[in-house]
Amino acid sequence: MSVRRLAFVTLAVICSGASALAVETVRVGMSGGVPQILVDEKPVRARMFWGAPGSRPLSIEPGAKTISIEFSPTEDEPERATMHLRFGSTPGNVYLDDIRVVDLEDNTDVVPLCGFETGAESFRRNWTFWPTDEANTVAKIEVRPGCGCDGSAGLHVQFQAPPDGRWPDFHIYHHPNLSLRRGHRYRVTFWVRAEPQRELTIAFYRPGQQFTFLGGPPNPFVNQIKMAAAAGVNLVSFPVSRPWPRPEEEVDWKTVDSQCQMVLDANPNALLLPRIGMGAPNWWREAHPDDVMVWDQGPQKHVDTVVASPDFRRDSAERLAALIQHLEEKFGDRVAGYHPCGQNTGEWFYQETWGPALNGYSEGSRKAWRKWLRDRYQDDQTLQAVWGDSRATLATADVPSSSVRRAAPAGVFRDPIAERPLIDFAEFQQEMMADCVCHFARTVREATHGRKLVVFFYGYVFEFAAIRNGPSTAGHYALRRVLDCPDIDVLCSPISYFDRGLGQSAPAMTAAESIALAGKMWLYEDDTRTYLGTGNFPGWQDGVDSIEKTNRELVRNTAQCALRNFGTWWMDLGATGWFEDTRMWDQMARLRALDEPLLKAPIPFRPEVAAVVDEQSMIRVASGGDLVTRPGVYEVRRPLGRMGAPYGQYLLDDVTAGRVDTKMYVFLNAWCLSPDQRRQILDATRGKVRVWCYAPGFQEPDRDNIDAMGELTQFKLAEISPEKAWAEPTAAGRRLGLTTGFGVQKRVAPMFAAVNVKPEETLATYPDGSAAVALRQTVDGWSVFVGPPGLTSELLRVAAGKAGVHLFTDSNCNVYANGSYVVLHASQDGPVQVDTGRQGRIVDLLSGEQLGQGPKMSLSMQLGETRVLIAGDAR
Repeated sequence: MSVRRLAFVTLAVICSGASALAVETVRVGMSGGVPQILVDEKPVRARMFWGAPGSRPLSIEPGAKTISIEFSPTEDEPERATMHLRFGSTPGNVYLDDIRVVDLEDNTDVVPLCGFETGAESFRRNWTFWPTDEANTVAKIEVRPGCGCDGSAGLHVQFQAPPDGRWPDFHIYHHPNLSLRRGHRYRVTFWVRAEPQRELTIAFYRPGQQFTFLGGPPNPFVNQIKMAAAAGVNLVSFPVSRPWPRPEEEVDWKTVDSQCQMVLDANPNALLLPRIGMGAPNWWREAHPDDVMVWDQGPQKHVDTVVASPDFRRDSAERLAALIQHLEEKFGDRVAGYHPCGQNTGEWFYQETWGPALNGYSEGSRKAWRKWLRDRYQDDQTLQAVWGDSRATLATADVPSSSVRRAAPAGVFRDPIAERPLIDFAEFQQEMMADCVCHFARTVREATHGRKLVVFFYGYVFEFAAIRNGPSTAGHYALRRVLDCPDIDVLCSPISYFDRGLGQSAPAMTAAESIALAGKMWLYEDDTRTYLGTGNFPGWQDGVDSIEKTNRELVRNTAQCALRNFGTWWMDLGATGWFEDTRMWDQMARLRALDEPLLKAPIPFRPEVAAVVDEQSMIRVASGGDLVTRPGVYEVRRPLGRMGAPYGQYLLDDVTAGRVDTKMYVFLNAWCLSPDQRRQILDATRGKVRVWCYAPGFQEPDRDNIDAMGELTQFKLAEISPEKAWAEPTAAGRRLGLTTGFGVQKRVAPMFAAVNVKPEETLATYPDGSAAVALRQTVDGWSVFVGPPGLTSELLRVAAGKAGVHLFTDSNCNVYANGSYVVLHASQDGPVQVDTGRQGRIVDLLSGEQLGQGPKMSLSMQLGETRVLIAGDAR
C-alpha cells in the first residue's frame, strides 16, 4: 500500500481518547524514497524524547549550610539500596558532615547520623568510593575526626583536574545495605560547603549489572515525559535493565516492569522504545576469561566482552530475546521497538577508541582473527602470497603487535604490500563489530515477529576520522555491511560533537543520505546541552546559557531533521532535566508546521552537492593519519555547512552504483580505488563538477599507482615534500574570491601537486610554489584538485558556481533546504542575502510573518539565529 494513500494522522491522534489505542506494528516504510515511521501503517512524526530517572543536582557553595531534601522511592529495595554522592568535574574542595536519612513514615533511621567523629574508621564502616585504583586521577579523601561544622572535622574531598582531561565517574557511596520502601517518604539531611561553588548529585540505587535508580531529589524524568506529550511527542526512549542471572537463578522482571510502567504512568499514550545494554555480567565474564577484551597498555579499565565471541553473541542474544518476549507479553501494544546498545557508550564502537590503548589482544579475539583469515584465504599458500611472508600460517597468525599498529612507515597510508596484515586486521575489526550488530538485530526482528522497530547506533564514518590511532580503531567502517542487513529499521548517532554549537552547522556523523538510499532512517540523538545542562558530558563546551539560545539550536537541529528526513530524540543526557522547560517543547509543537506537510507529501532530500566518503580508504589510514583525516573528513563539514547550499553525505559505493545524481561531487577520500571503481566514478559523474581531495586514486588494493591519479583527475600529479601541507591563494584564486589559506601547518607524507598547469588554472600554491589547488575544464566537466587536507567555503562556492549549484546565500551561513523550505542558521551577525530560487512570497513558517517577495531578499540575523522559511508554493 502506498503511504501517500494512507490517511495522515499524528501519533497524538492515534493515541487520543480516554485510553490508549493498542498498537500492533511500528516499522520504517519508504514513501517516494523517504523513510517514515509507520504506526499500524500510518506515518507519524519521527520526534521522540529520551530520558532516564535521575536526580536534579544541588548547588553547594563556599558558605556552609545544612541541606534537607525529601524523596519517595520508585521501587521497594528491602536490603541492598545504596546512596551515591557525585561532585561534578571541577577542581576544588568539598567538606561533608552529619549525613542522615530518615524514614518519615515511622521516624526510623535508614542512615543514622554520620558525623565521622572517629575519623577514617567511621568512614570505612559504612562508606567507600569509586574508582579506588589508578583510574582515580582526580580525588583525594581525608576524614578528620572530631565534631564541628567549620570543616575542621568530617569528610574532606580534594579534587584536581585529570592529567588527560577525562574525568572519571568519581563518587562516594554507602555500602549497599540500606532498606527503602516504595510509597514511603524519606528525608536526607547533611552539612556541606564547597570551594569553589559546584554541583552535588545525590541518588539512591539498587546495584547490579545495571544500577536501578530508586530515588533522590526531584526526578525530572516524569515531568519531561508529560511536557513532551503535551507537545505531541509520545515516542519515549529510556534505559531498561536486561536480567541475565546465573543458569541456576530465576529471572526477576520487577525492575524492568517498573521502568516501563513509570513511563506509561506519566503518559498512558506513550510508545516505548527501550534502550537495552548488551554487555555480559561479571559472573559470565569470569566464566569466559578468553572473551574479555584486552588492551596493549594501561589499566584494563573498560571491562567488556569480545564482540567476535560466538559464546557472547549466543548467550547475550538469548537474554535479549527473553527480555523482548517478556515486554511484548506485558506491554506489547505500547512498545514501538527496541534499541540494543553495547561497547563504548553503548554506541557499538570499541571501548577506548578515543584513548591511547589498542584492543584485540584477548584469546577470543585471536581465535576470531584466525577464523577470519581461514575464511578469507583458505590455505597457507594464499596467505603467504598476499602477505609476502613465507612463514605465515593460518594456524599461527597472531594479532599484529601494538608497535607495528602504531607505526606509520609509509606515512598517512598503510603500504598495500608490506603492511597487508594490518589492512586485513583493520578490515577484520570492522566486520566483527558490524556482524555483532547484525546478529542482535536479527534477534530483535525474530523475537518481535517483524512487527517492531529495530534501532542501532552505527556508521560514524565522518566522526571517527578524528581518531589518533586511525579511523579503523572504531570498528564503524563496515557500514555497507550493516545497510545490507534487512533486520534494521533505524541507525542513529548523536549530532556530531564537532561544529554543533551556536552559529554552527550540527552535522551528521555518518553518510546520512546513503542510509535513506538503503531504505533505512537516520536518527539524530539531540543531546544538546541546553541552558539547564549539567555535568561534564561530551559537547559541554558548546552549551548555551539561556532559553533563547537553547531554542535557536533546537529549532536548527529539528528543522534540519525535517528537511533531511531524519528522526530525532531530544535527550536529557545528564538525567537531570535538560529539557524540563515547556518553552523548549513549545518549539517542538511549532515545528509541526514543517513536519506535517512533509509527512503528507514527503520529499526526498537530493541536494546539489554530495560529500562522498569511502570506507575502504579509511581503513587504510595509519596511526597518526588524523593529521589528514581530521581536517579532510571530520572538520570539512564546517565549510560544507557554510558554503551557502545544502549538501548530502554519501558512501562512495552509492556513487559508483549510479544512485547519486547531483551537480557537484566532493570526493573527500577516494584514495584507494580499483581500476573498475575509477571507471565507475568517471562514468557516474560525467559532465558534473568533481572535487578531488588530497590523494585521489593514489592506491589500488595491492599497490600504489600515481598514474591512476591523472586518469581520475585529468591532472598530472607528482609527489612532493613541502615543509607544510598548506596552501595560499594565487592571484587567479583571489580573482575568483579565495582569501584565506588552508591545510596543515606541518609536513605530511605523501603529498601531491599538480604539474604542467597553467597560471590561470592554479588557484593556490604550497610554500614551495607548486600547485596545491587547480581548476580545469575537461571534456567530462570541471575538475578541481585540492592537495592540502581540508577545504574552505570560498573554494566550495567557486566549484559550485562552475557546477550551476544554486547558492541560497553568497556568504557563510548554515543552510538546509528541501523543496520550498529553507532553514538558515546564522554563523555571524549581520545581513544575509537570501536567494530562495523561487518566485512568490517568502514567509517565516513558524511565525507566519511575510518577510518579502522572492526569489531574493535580505535578512538581518544575529549569530545563532534560526529562521525557517517557505518560499513560493507549498512544495
